[in-house]
Amino acid sequence: MKELFTLTVIIYLASMLAALIFRRDYRLSIRLGHVFTAVASLSLLVFTVYATSYALQGKAIEFVYNLGVAKIPFHIDGLSLILCFVLGALGLATSIYSPDYMESYESLGRGWLYLILYSTFMLSMILIVTVANLFWFLFLWEVMTFASYVLMVWESEEEYVRKAGWKYFVTMHIMSTLPLVIAVALLYAKVGSVDGLTFTNLATLKLGPVFYALFLIGFGSKAGVVPMHFWLPDAHPAAPSNVSALMSGVMIKVAVYGLIRITCFILKPNVTFGYIVAILGTITLTVGTLYALKQTDAKRLLAYHSVGQMGYIWLGVGVGILFIAKGGANAAFGAIALAAGLYHLVNHAIFKGLLFLSAGSILYRTHSRDLNALGGLAKLMPFTAIFTLIAAMSIAGAPPFNGFMSKWMIYQSTFLSNNGLIVFLGVMALFISAATLASFIKFYTTAFGGEPTELTKDVKEVSSPMLMAKGFLASLCLVLGLVPALILPLLLSPGKDLTHKDLAGWITTKVWLVTIKAPLMPAGAESYFKPLLFVALFSVILTGMYLLFPVSKRTDEPWTLGEPVAMNQYKYKAVNYYEPFEEYIHCLYHAGHVLSEFGGKVSEALGRAYLSFAMTLHKCAGQIMKAMVSLGKLYVDKAPEIYFDEYFVAPLVKISRASGILLDESFAKVNATLTLALISLAVIFALMML
Repeated sequence: MKELFTLTVIIYLASMLAALIFRRDYRLSIRLGHVFTAVASLSLLVFTVYATSYALQGKAIEFVYNLGVAKIPFHIDGLSLILCFVLGALGLATSIYSPDYMESYESLGRGWLYLILYSTFMLSMILIVTVANLFWFLFLWEVMTFASYVLMVWESEEEYVRKAGWKYFVTMHIMSTLPLVIAVALLYAKVGSVDGLTFTNLATLKLGPVFYALFLIGFGSKAGVVPMHFWLPDAHPAAPSNVSALMSGVMIKVAVYGLIRITCFILKPNVTFGYIVAILGTITLTVGTLYALKQTDAKRLLAYHSVGQMGYIWLGVGVGILFIAKGGANAAFGAIALAAGLYHLVNHAIFKGLLFLSAGSILYRTHSRDLNALGGLAKLMPFTAIFTLIAAMSIAGAPPFNGFMSKWMIYQSTFLSNNGLIVFLGVMALFISAATLASFIKFYTTAFGGEPTELTKDVKEVSSPMLMAKGFLASLCLVLGLVPALILPLLLSPGKDLTHKDLAGWITTKVWLVTIKAPLMPAGAESYFKPLLFVALFSVILTGMYLLFPVSKRTDEPWTLGEPVAMNQYKYKAVNYYEPFEEYIHCLYHAGHVLSEFGGKVSEALGRAYLSFAMTLHKCAGQIMKAMVSLGKLYVDKAPEIYFDEYFVAPLVKISRASGILLDESFAKVNATLTLALISLAVIFALMML
């Protein structure tokens, strides 16, 4: 197992080398590099399949990478493998999709740099969900943040991209990295060494509520949980669509992994914490979805739905933590609720990745994300239209797609909980699912419905590799919805590891049937769903309706009362959808606008403080550099005969001088945040070497 995992890591590193060797040829470097990343993703999927047998037996794969100066321990269990599957599947799809899509960025050059950052981003996430030491976890967390930031601002000549990038960078370091650094520092003070920060050792400690709070803030801000979500709606539209697919599909899920790994396996499940996570999840799914409802920018709409769907995941995970912490008969039900949240994590990665790749295809062909200007793409891009419809039905929770199965399990984990508050949260989630469907009716009908507009009339379908990538994800949307037994055993394994209970009497996962039993309720109080039976019944009903009410093409035109109104003026635009509803909840949008303005001012103030600190650090480094250069010159002038010492001092002088030049050039010619990120990485790495 270790060898197969190592092979995945090596292939990702080889992709960087290949891109660097052919850096002078933009297209070749990207295409060859993505061949390696696709093979690496396949290798990761193969590893996940083989390692799942260990997870189902309650075993973990453990090994250590000895790098000489440091030893990196790994612990790969069921929870890790769930994220590895998501990374492998979405990594494969984006690797196939990206070479053609990135042709539109050829004028920017730096194809080799993009590929190195892409591979670094993917590899850092793979290592985060498998590493077993909190210091290395933090270091890789910062690598992931830095790589995603640079990829996000790839079109840095656009002002809105730079602003979105700055908001993301500052928010992540103040609200995500800083709380995690504080938590790790406090834990380091308790254990006294880096080696003592292994997950196994930390699990033996008794830790207070402050750690729950720090990790909740650190992971919640990266996951886009309300009220720490404000960076996300700007970040995803600014990034290239293939990067958006990875950020929304995987990166924010890594935060969920961190939350479960640390608060459940290290800090231990807590009832109060479970309530907090579930309530935050419900607030997040409500706010994110209602704000998505009013968007007319395709990628911004999808970004807000990333917020909303993360709320569903947090609701399932929160209910799971709550009932696992209660113990007894509740613990098994909690394990099922946790599996429901993880099921939606997997499903959201698949259908949201597909939606962002579809939005990227629209942008690739039309150069527009404005739903008001789009239309008629179903006739011009038929395969993209079909794949987008599958993804839209999946995220809306329509059977028999995968989104329905995971949402159904989340609803059952709340409705059968015998807890009034949790039932209310489930009802809210069910209601908001209708708003999700309404939002994607707008998204799909405005972009793909009707007749082609002036903007879209000459559009054609995207290339075969881009369609293959979307087709692969669309097929997963169907398979994971129709045959939940393929993945449910793996999803249940983290709950089994936490509760040490046999779940056979609580959930049945046959190929065609999922049955959930309620806790502390009489026999027969259970719920089941048969996806294949539903498909058969739905097909019969649909066929009957088609035969009874055949579709006929209407040729009559609207009556214009003699006014010279062009037919395209009759198109129902995205901005006109649900206007009465938006006015009805205007107070919510107004409150959000006020809070956004206030948050913007706070964020701007923190950004200035952050930049001021960076400049101060730069000046201090400059002064130290000058002093060291002066000492070096004095040494060279006054003591040239001491050759033995020169071997030690001269290299230090050269490094200091080069560092000063690097800092000066970085702050003068490049975004200062790049230099600050490198300094942060160096500090974290230096701490690990102590």
